[in-house]
Amino acid sequence: MGTVWRLQTRTDSSSGEKISKYCLDNDVAALGWSIKDDHIKNYNPEAIIEIQEKRKNIEDINQYYDVVRTYGLYGINRKKRLIAVDMLTEVEKGDYIWMRDNGIYYLGRVNENSNFTYNCDKDALDFDAANQLTDVKWERIGDESQVPGAVATAFIRGRTIQRINKNYMFEYAEYAFGGNPLILEDSNEEFLQQLFYDCLSPNDCEDLVCLYLYDLKGYVTIPSTNKIATELYECVLVNPENGMLAYPQVKKGNVDLDFVKYIDLVDDHKRKKEVYLFTSEGEVKNSNIQSDSIHIIAPNDLYLWVKSKMESVNYLIPEGIVKWYKLIHSSEK
Repeated sequence: MGTVWRLQTRTDSSSGEKISKYCLDNDVAALGWSIKDDHIKNYNPEAIIEIQEKRKNIEDINQYYDVVRTYGLYGINRKKRLIAVDMLTEVEKGDYIWMRDNGIYYLGRVNENSNFTYNCDKDALDFDAANQLTDVKWERIGDESQVPGAVATAFIRGRTIQRINKNYMFEYAEYAFGGNPLILEDSNEEFLQQLFYDCLSPNDCEDLVCLYLYDLKGYVTIPSTNKIATELYECVLVNPENGMLAYPQVKKGNVDLDFVKYIDLVDDHKRKKEVYLFTSEGEVKNSNIQSDSIHIIAPNDLYLWVKSKMESVNYLIPEGIVKWYKLIHSSEK
């Protein structure tokens, strides 16, 4: 079985554009550190001419490093290496690469004739895209709602190119790229729950928690309170029957929360308030503290609630989440 990768496409291009369009137009996966003229402009004229001549003759990764190290480019010496360039050489035939262009996700398959190459033609240097993996076939998948959360969140931070180490992302890539059936070898509930959360985006998790609180506690969301600046909660909910306010804090992935940070939020004698904490893979620290106003929503409880809605005639679960649930559960072996 192969590997699934994520490629960021912001380089030191002359135009300031991302190189995703270049990759799509040229059937390559590319990244920077291209020994472009802007990168050597502070060298003396003789050295600039030498570097320009030598880069024309680069045929493999070793020759690339010979030039970079000889002239101390990018702070590289005999012991250091460029991690992103090295990782591009680790991509193998049959692997898949996710890339994003103007909010649209593309999935590339690395074909049999693919090879690492250093391409110093004018376009490649202008885009700062000279380090390339050739013969990559790209398919347009769609916006964020069309890709698993594990893929979308892989673009938030990290290296220029990195592996997506989540179960069944390779099988999903084969399904999305070529329509191959998605077959799950493991179909116990614990595994299906984890795979379900892997497919959800952070926004999906927030939507589920708010809908869960609406269904079970009667809370409705006050839309204008959904602000990025509110670090301790996603938004404010209100119960129209009794006026109580609720503050959900939702984290997707292996992110811990601290019970103590939310005590002051509910310490209000003028109005009754509650906090609901959810993390899909992390833990809530100091949860042994007694409080009638701070509650923890366990991932299993939320998942079982979704399952109960899916098994009944109900339209509460958003369409995008329904799609992931049905895909996973229709693929059980």
